[in-house]
Amino acid sequence: MLAGAWAAWRKSPLYSVKITLELIGVSLSIVALFLGIARLELPPNVLLVLLLAMVVVVGTGATALIVRITDSHVARLPASLRVITTHRQKVHRWMFRLFIFLFVCAAAGFVLPGSWRMLPWGVGGFILLGCGPVLAACKMRATRLDRGMSQVLALPWVHWQFTPAQWQAWARNQLEWERSQLPPFSWKKDGAAYLKKGAMLGLIFVACSLLELRGSVAEKLCVSAAFTLGFMLLLLWIEWFNRRYCYRRYRRLLAAPPEVYFGDEGFFAGGQYSQWIFSGNYLTAAKLLSDPPALVLVFQRFDGSSSAQVAQRIPIPEGRASDLDILQQKLRVACPKASVHLGAPAAAH
Repeated sequence: MLAGAWAAWRKSPLYSVKITLELIGVSLSIVALFLGIARLELPPNVLLVLLLAMVVVVGTGATALIVRITDSHVARLPASLRVITTHRQKVHRWMFRLFIFLFVCAAAGFVLPGSWRMLPWGVGGFILLGCGPVLAACKMRATRLDRGMSQVLALPWVHWQFTPAQWQAWARNQLEWERSQLPPFSWKKDGAAYLKKGAMLGLIFVACSLLELRGSVAEKLCVSAAFTLGFMLLLLWIEWFNRRYCYRRYRRLLAAPPEVYFGDEGFFAGGQYSQWIFSGNYLTAAKLLSDPPALVLVFQRFDGSSSAQVAQRIPIPEGRASDLDILQQKLRVACPKASVHLGAPAAAH
């Protein structure tokens, strides 16, 4: 994960030696803090609880600091301009869901008997350790996205509008294209990978339960089996959910306003806003397709351990070909490291 993160950061347009040294300093400070806590002469149970609490508190604070270092740019807006809160509202909903989930896990732990109570408490603690820092980063990034989106909608370079019929036709074309890009699911290959991940996690949980959980060996194995089965079902649900993305996007496109905005900070299309440059998501190329006439924006996205290129197609309305010269000039200034060629369109694939 660290190797993948370093490779992605090294290629980012935001990379600099100064920012890298600041990130190294934050990381070393966190390591030193945890080593200092681990050397305290405390009972093992107290020390474990303290370390877990520090993971949540320090991890959340460090994540916020890292976002502030890497994504320091925030769109400057006129004082009279109303700032949109679309992205922050989504994060607030996830915070509320996390609170409800943790409350249910805590209540279930008090209701279940014996070693079974460790199952909801363990799941709740695991989710809290992962979601606390992530939600802090999402909140800060959402603030930047809201300000950037406000700037683009208020002061666009180019604003394209479509008729409802044109937008519906484009949504159907986009659905067919995205379905053609999905690799086929194989139970022999993909299913075996999920079984392997679930079995590995199950073995780890079995080893921990035999050492830490109270109760008979049969109870401990039942708790471990339930946890492993739940994790495997979760992985399968995530796979199904990801494969339904093109249909969810199709419905969002039909419900979105039939218009596109391009501006200094990013672009708004299909009811969604994207920033030109973020630490984990930035424009690498812009080109044209001829059938159907479309602008293709290629982004490099980092998912935590590896990065991949993601292409987004945007329809070009009739009679607006002259806007492509404006977009080419503006994009080369806003994204100097991106390959921007909005001349003769290429054939669609």
